[in-house]
Amino acid sequence: MQGKTLYTILLSIIAVLTLALAVMVIFIFTAFNGANAKPEHHNAAEKVEREVPQDEKAEYKLYSEESGDGIFNIKASEDHPNSFLMTSVSIIFDGGKKNRKLDERRQLIEKNDSLLKQATVKYFLSKSFEDLSQENAMEEAKKALKEAFNEIVSKDSEELIIIDVVIVKWMKQ
Repeated sequence: MQGKTLYTILLSIIAVLTLALAVMVIFIFTAFNGANAKPEHHNAAEKVEREVPQDEKAEYKLYSEESGDGIFNIKASEDHPNSFLMTSVSIIFDGGKKNRKLDERRQLIEKNDSLLKQATVKYFLSKSFEDLSQENAMEEAKKALKEAFNEIVSKDSEELIIIDVVIVKWMKQ
């Protein structure tokens, strides 16, 4: 008789410990939810780029014919020690749904005009005449400038408002 009582007490202790373990596992999975598994995604918010209809796009001329084309020194190379690039750069940006944020975003871009120009200078200064003479150089420049501009303008926003960078002229010397 004493063996059955001891067996029942031992079985009850195992059942309670199993139940406690199950509750602890459920608590861990629900409370922490893998937040510590990827800490770099916790700090950096995912930026969103929306599909923008044509009538909600706006243009800001960073370097244009009216304001004077941008003339950039480019990295010196052995064959082209004193080269430069003359180009015209415009930014196509999202005016918001039904252009409700157009003025606010235009002011944001105008406020960051000098930083945008500095990013453009920095990009072209890192390229040589040979780099800019490649077939896809203009496309690479547009892509790199779009990323740099979005980084500058979208610091406090979850949206990527720069849609495209338009380069009209591309004259190397």
